[in-house]
Amino acid sequence: MSQQRNRSVVTGLAAVIAVGLVAGGVYLTAERGTDDPTIGGATTTRGAAPAPSGDGTVTITRTGPDLPGGDVLDRCGSSSRSAVAEYDTAALGRITMQCGTSAQGYEHIRVRHTADWQEVVAGHGSRDWDDAMLTAVQTALEDPRTGFPLDAGDGKVCYAAPVRFDDGSRPDADPFVKVIVSATTDRVITAYPTRTDDC
Repeated sequence: MSQQRNRSVVTGLAAVIAVGLVAGGVYLTAERGTDDPTIGGATTTRGAAPAPSGDGTVTITRTGPDLPGGDVLDRCGSSSRSAVAEYDTAALGRITMQCGTSAQGYEHIRVRHTADWQEVVAGHGSRDWDDAMLTAVQTALEDPRTGFPLDAGDGKVCYAAPVRFDDGSRPDADPFVKVIVSATTDRVITAYPTRTDDC
């Protein structure tokens, strides 16, 4: 990704943020659509899920495949740069979640936020923490709520989305997700559940 493209992305994000502020910062919430993810290899594929509403709420299915899959994580043992998933975003283009390090990517999320994600899925079906996390990241990036992403400073952008399960219930502890992306490297830095729906 060229530096020129990244400068224009940051400028474009500033314009989007300004429009959101002028419009009063109204953000919509609803449910994730028919394109709920099944993530395998280095790209995302899609499977059946609830009908779309188009406003960026993450819907986590309570049963389903184990994401990202053992073959994907096996590659992480040999390279921190291996892709766990890739996402096509309107604001930033192609974004990659790499296996990563303690500072970014899947490894950072695993080390710092596994317990947070386990708390989200506890009592809501058989999905693992990373099933929920990868579903949340895909929805937040590919089907963001109106007004997102927001400039988080230092070349980072932030996405936030409400989370629910396919039976309509919400996580008991932290009903929102935040995803932080580097606009300069086009990588997911982190994704974690939170009690607030803003950046």
